[in-house]
Order: sequence, then structure tokens, then C-alpha cells
Amino acid sequence: MAIPRKYLVDDSTPGFYHCISRCVRRAYLFGDDPISGHNCDHRKAWLEKRMLELASIFSVELYAYAIMDNHYHLVLYLDPLAPWKWTDSEIAEKWLLSYPGRLDEKGFEIQRELKKQAIMADKKKLKEYRRRMGCLSWFMSRLNEPLAKTSNAEDVVKGRFWESRFTSVALLDESAVLSCMAYVDLNPIRAGMVEDLQLSLHTSIKKRLDNLSVKPELLTRSIQSMAGSLDERNVNINLKDYVELVEWAGKSIVHPNKAKMPAHINSLLSAMNLQPDSWLTQIQNFNKGSPHSIGCLAKLQERAKAMKKKWLKGITISKSLYIQP
Repeated sequence: MAIPRKYLVDDSTPGFYHCISRCVRRAYLFGDDPISGHNCDHRKAWLEKRMLELASIFSVELYAYAIMDNHYHLVLYLDPLAPWKWTDSEIAEKWLLSYPGRLDEKGFEIQRELKKQAIMADKKKLKEYRRRMGCLSWFMSRLNEPLAKTSNAEDVVKGRFWESRFTSVALLDESAVLSCMAYVDLNPIRAGMVEDLQLSLHTSIKKRLDNLSVKPELLTRSIQSMAGSLDERNVNINLKDYVELVEWAGKSIVHPNKAKMPAHINSLLSAMNLQPDSWLTQIQNFNKGSPHSIGCLAKLQERAKAMKKKWLKGITISKSLYIQP
């Protein structure tokens, strides 16, 4: 039985989530569309640009993404409490930025300022907009809806663009976040689209590697978000180790009998309470079974108790992914 999102996404506690949106009937609406014969790769650039913009508007930090031909993945950190610390002016400005339109064009500065002042004068609206700025569903809505409308207009069609709203999976600890980021960054390689991370267009790992050519000092720092509006929050692993981990995993997927796990990667996974022998297999099937949450067994049991559930999808992968006490 499906669990309502209000039980899966805690609106009072910050946390990491893995989000997935699929095109209707899994049609290739971001790639070569076999029905229309059109290539729609340019929509991947639209989506990538928009998700980076929205991360700087909502109370979100974006850590990983991969835009495929018929779906996309995000790994993000959401803080639903942060907007309550923002000023009225910040809330009004961010709300207007989340709905770009004519008021953002040159010559409409006065009308835009009047709209902003009207929002700031309405305390009821301000309160609701604060809630929405910290809401995962509203973030995904502002990401998916404009793209659907633009794409339908481009194809001269009506109807659904997305298969459903979106899927969200709570990532309960840093080991789950690291594993999910690797799963997302490796999507093009797992799908057989490329064999090299540098060729994985419209992915966070490609963007990170490109950024290193400009800022090589990032390599020795902890993993930072790709974009966001919150105080800097790092994942507790340096970028050098993460890149080496994902590069090794990619080679192992392409050449399964040739890529032996280096000792330092084995040590890295063990230090994060992950099973080195089964980690690669598990991240290739990370979303299998549609888990509700992913984390160590203790975290899953704690979350199930908070939701007043005896069991949560995700326990099976937890037993295979983590070193058990």
C-alpha cells in the first residue's frame, strides 16, 4: 500500500531526499522521440538550468542529479524550517523568482515592485509562501510544471508530460546519501549511454569535474552542494575520494571482470559502515523495490516508529548495503 507523502517527507525536520520524475509511459521526451522523430536533448539543458535556479530560491541544497532520456534523478537536502528565518522581502522576492514571467522583463520594474509590495502587505500570503519555500512538493512542482507546458507547446500537444507527480525516498544517514549520489551519477554508465564520466552530459559528476578544471582546490575539500540557498552544508567525504569511488564504480560496471577494488576505496566504504563486497551490486539496484527510506537498520527502525509503522520498505537493501553489528 502506498504511504501518503506527508508521512514520507517530514515537514518539521531537515533531511536528504532522492527524488525521481518519469515521463509519461516512459516516453523519450528528453532524447530521441521515436513517435515524432524529433531529438529533444535541448530539454535536458532547460531542466538542468531550472533545477540549479530553483535550488537557490527554495530552502534546498542540490547535491546530485542525472537527466536521462525519459526521467531524471535528484539528491537534495531540504530544510523546511529555514524560510521562517527569512525576511518578508526575501520571501516575496523568492516567490516572484519561482514564477518567472513578463514582470521579469525590462520595462516592467515598477509593476514587479508593486507586486512584491502587495505580497509583503498580505500576512496570510506571506505565511503560506514561507511554508511553500520549505516544501519538497512545491519545489518539484515549480521544476516540473513549466517544463511540461513548454514541451507540450513545442510538440503542439496537450495532456500529461510526467507519469505521476514524483517519487521521493528519504536518505537517513551520510552513507545512504553517498551511495545514492553515486547511483545517480552513474546512471548514464549503467544505462550503457557512455563509458566515461566526462561524457555523462547533464549530470552532477560531469559538472563537478568541469568545475575542477577551474577550481582544482575543490578536490581536497568536502563535497559541497551544486547549488542552494542555505548555509553551506558539506557531505563528510572529500571530493577526491568521491571522484575516485565513482570512477572505479563506473569502470567496474563497464568492465566487470577487470576493475579490482583499490584498498583505499575498500577502507573508505568500511569507514562509512558500508559493505565493500556488496556495495557496487547494491548501488546498481539502489531503487529496486521502491524503498520508502534508506539508511542503517537502526535509523529505519527509528523512522518506522516515528511513523507508527511496524515495517518500512528499505530494510532489505539496508541489510545488504550496511555492515551489520
